[in-house]
This record gives sequence, structure tokens and C-alpha cells, in this order.
Amino acid sequence: MEGKSDASVEISARVFDGVEKLGWEYIHPVPHPHPDRDNPPVWHDPPMPIYRGGALPPLLGCVFSGMLVAGALFSVLGSFVVAAVAWIPAGIILILRVAPYLEYKWKASVAKQKREELRSAHEAAFERWKRDVLAHDAAERRRVDEALRWFPVHLVSRPRRVDVYGGTADGWAALLATLGGSLLANGKGLWLLDLSHQTVGRELTALADVQRVPVARVELPSTSVPPDLAWGLAADELAEVLAEALSTLRPEGADVDLRATDASILHSVLERLDAPVTFGRIASGLEVLLRVHEPDRAPDPLTPSELDRLTAAIDVVGQSDRIQNELRFVYDVTRLLARAQQNPVTVPAPDQWLVPGQLTILSTHDATERRKDVMDRVVFFLVLHQLRRGRVPANAGTLVIAGAEHLGRSALEAMARQARIAGVRLMLLMTHVREDIRPLLGGQDSATVLMRLGNAEEAKAAAEFIGQGHKFVMNQLTRQVGESHSKGRSYSYGEGGSETGGWSTSWQDSVNSSSTDSVTRGKTVSRVYEFTVEPTQIQSLPPTGLILIETNPQSRRVLFGDCNPAVTLLPHVADAPRLPE
Repeated sequence: MEGKSDASVEISARVFDGVEKLGWEYIHPVPHPHPDRDNPPVWHDPPMPIYRGGALPPLLGCVFSGMLVAGALFSVLGSFVVAAVAWIPAGIILILRVAPYLEYKWKASVAKQKREELRSAHEAAFERWKRDVLAHDAAERRRVDEALRWFPVHLVSRPRRVDVYGGTADGWAALLATLGGSLLANGKGLWLLDLSHQTVGRELTALADVQRVPVARVELPSTSVPPDLAWGLAADELAEVLAEALSTLRPEGADVDLRATDASILHSVLERLDAPVTFGRIASGLEVLLRVHEPDRAPDPLTPSELDRLTAAIDVVGQSDRIQNELRFVYDVTRLLARAQQNPVTVPAPDQWLVPGQLTILSTHDATERRKDVMDRVVFFLVLHQLRRGRVPANAGTLVIAGAEHLGRSALEAMARQARIAGVRLMLLMTHVREDIRPLLGGQDSATVLMRLGNAEEAKAAAEFIGQGHKFVMNQLTRQVGESHSKGRSYSYGEGGSETGGWSTSWQDSVNSSSTDSVTRGKTVSRVYEFTVEPTQIQSLPPTGLILIETNPQSRRVLFGDCNPAVTLLPHVADAPRLPE
């Protein structure tokens, strides 16, 4: 691992952890308040006794006073016996008067003592509540500080196909690094067919090199095209593959008979050529059928026997205008491919594509856009044909095709269908949500990943696919302020007299004023039905941001994530996916 930075070594070790994931979702930990946080012990004053004593009734009061006076008088006169007779009833009355007060004082004393005990118990309960809340809050702060925040985004439904729409080259590279690392760590093979012209497998390749994972890289066009890409295909098979690739150059719904015509023309040439078969030799064979071949040029790509066989086929192919037009079309395409700069590489055989634990990258690059477009189609349909033949081991790994949306919906549907039949997991990376491929959204046994879509119409189409839902939104705030003032003044005057000659005069002058202020605030919330994810959110996603839409038998799942492999270096990253709530 010499020359590798510590960060890349650590990232590769964490990405290649064996936990299959598309990225990570961020879950902000929420502190849970104490259940009784807003319910502190409340002090309620206990009821106190009420003194219900009062003045004696008038008659009993007169009797009591009289007896006291009589008792005092007889005491002065020395008649103590008579005085005692007067005081005894007075004492009884006195006791009747004092007893309620004494009872009240006793009850008040008992109640006061009880109140003090209750007050002490309340204060102790309040302190316990306060300590419990503070301890709970401290524990919650520790839990939040230590809680995991990043959880792997995994595919719950385990679909056989994953469609990725939108994104940049950096976003795709990050996604492939994150997903590919976990797949390769599990011993699965990963085969990347990169038609994007953006080298989206660079990060995964770098991380795989650090982990000493076998990597096979092939860049086309090369001298091995088409012999090695044909892998021993018979002339009729190779003719059908090339004709199918050429048919996608025409608009959808074009004359389907032209594909059969192209296949017949190519088969007439291929069956008359000896090995090796190259695009240059195919173009030379078509020149013979077009009667424009120059046999005197040196070196001639064709042998004399091949020239004889091809010359004899001129009348077999036909000379109608339709045939001649298709001959020129096929010739122009094959000659375009023959002029590509050749690279001396060898393409591995189909049984070496999805080798367990190996990364295979097959990419197309060319300075001429039209030539690259044709090469993309040829390689795509050669791969599709190998799947049809069962040459790719089932359940061996994942086939990733980057930048194939220009091939059209029919080609992508054919690849998805054949990959499912062959038992190969397929991942399609498409830059745009074009009108012709929108029906692929939410296809059978598939999950959808949306990345940044800058185009407003495409973002709207993606938002419509995600769906709509009910939510409550605040749509009105009101604030009313009122103020009123009032003032008044009144005068009154009066005079009066009586027969006895008395006389009275009265007058009154009064002034009053009042002032009132009022403030009323209101909020109106309504239930609306709108996008679950707004198109502007899709347009403003970060380069490595993604939205996963996945349907399983229980529900439809929509979540946000980030596929940047550097997330693994952040603190609080979980090793396992988040448990469903």
C-alpha cells in the first residue's frame, strides 16, 4: 500500500466492510423530555378551620350581664351565698361562649402542624422532581452526544434492478465506490460497462487497488473488436447482434424490415470471411458487394479466396435500391468503426466478467462522438447477447451500465428483462429522465434512486413519481391591535328645605376617564395535498445526495441519503442499517 494516503486506506477499509449500502442517511438524534417535565408537584394550601364563634344572643347577653352585676353587688354586701348563686349561671354562660373559641384554637394548631408537614413533604417532592428532571436531561444530552447519526442505506426489498436518474460524474463515482466496495467485500463480482465517457469507476478502482481486489480494465475501441467481443459467435449470431445495434440508430417505430435486411447483408459478408474478423475486413467485404473495392491496394485486407466468395455473393444479396441503400448505411457505419484508433488490449471472455470478488470495467472512449455512439450500441448488444446465451453465471454479481439512456427505452427494457432471466443484478445509471425512458420509472422488481436533476421538467417528473401526500401548512398569520380611550365629566346641584326652617344645599362635580389596549393574534393551518419532495429539492441536491424510492409489500419507502465514501470518516457512523420504526 505504499504511496496511498492514510485517508484513502482508512476509507477503503471502511467502505469494504461487507455491509451492502447505497450510501448513508443522516438521522439527527432527538432528546426525549422527562415525562413529568411540565408537571412539577403543585402546592395546594390545606383548608384551615374557621372560627364560627361570635356575640351572644341579645336576651342571653342581658341575662349574663345582669348576673354579673348581681353577683358583684351581693359580694359587696357580704351575701356570698347569693353571689355564688348569681355567678354560677354566669360561669356556665361564659363557658358556652369560650368553648367554641378554644375548640377553634385547638383545631387551628393541629391544622398548622399538618400544614407544615405537608409543606415539608411538598418541598421534598419538588426537589426529587427537580433532581429527576435534571438527571434525565443530563442523561439525554450524553445520549444525544454519543448517538449514531449516519446509518447505511440498504435495499429492503432486495430488487433485481436499481435505476439511477440524474447526478454528475462525481456523484456516480461516489455511488459506485460505496456500493461496489460493499459488494466486492462480500465476494460478489462487479462488472461496470461505462458508456458515460466520464470514467465513473475511478474511485472504486482506487479503493479496490488499496484492498488488493483484482481489477480488469478494458477500454474500447481496440484491436480486439469484434473478434474477442464476438467470443466465437457464429456468423449468423454476430450478424444479428450488429444488426440489432444498428437498428437503434433509427428513430423508434422505423421500418422493422430494415433490421432483417441489415442482418442478411452482414451475414452474407461474415460467412465468407476467414478469421480474424475485424471491422476493417467487414467494411472491405461490403465494398465488394457495393462494387467499389480496390483489389490493387496493398496490403489488401481480403485474401483472394475471400474476394472470390464475396464477388459471387453480389447477385445473391441483390441490386434493388432498398438493398443498395442499406449496403451503404452498413458500410458507412463499419468503416467509421474501422477508422477508430486501435488499442492492443484483450477483452476477457464472458465467463470472466462477473468473477466473484473481481472488478471488471469495460469502457468506451472516442474523440468522434458518432463513432463512440455506434461503439456503445455494438458493445451493449454484444453483452445482451451473451446474457441471452447464458454465458454469464447467475447470481455471480452485479452488472452496472453507466450512461446508456441514449440507446432508447426498448434496448434498456430488453437488457433489464434478460438480466432478470439470467439471474444477474442490473444497475442502470442515466443522466436524464427523458420522455422516452420515463416509463422505466418504478419498473418490475426495481428500486429507483434520484440524484441531482438540474432540468426543471425532469425534476417535476421525478417529484411526480415520488408522489404526493397530505400535510398541514400554516397559510395565514393575523395580528390585530386595538386601543380605546374615553373621558367624562358630570355636575349635580341640589337644595332642600323643611317646615322647621332648616335648609340644605348640595353639589357634586365628578370627572372620569378610561383607556383600553388589546392585541389579538391568530394562526390558520390548513390540510393540503402536495409533493412529498418538491422539484426544487431534487434540483438542489448535493452532488453525492440521493433519494431512494423503494416499494415493498408493506409500504413505499422514500428517504434521503449521501453516497460520499468520506462519510465513513465522520464520527457517529453506524455499522448496520437503521431499524424500521
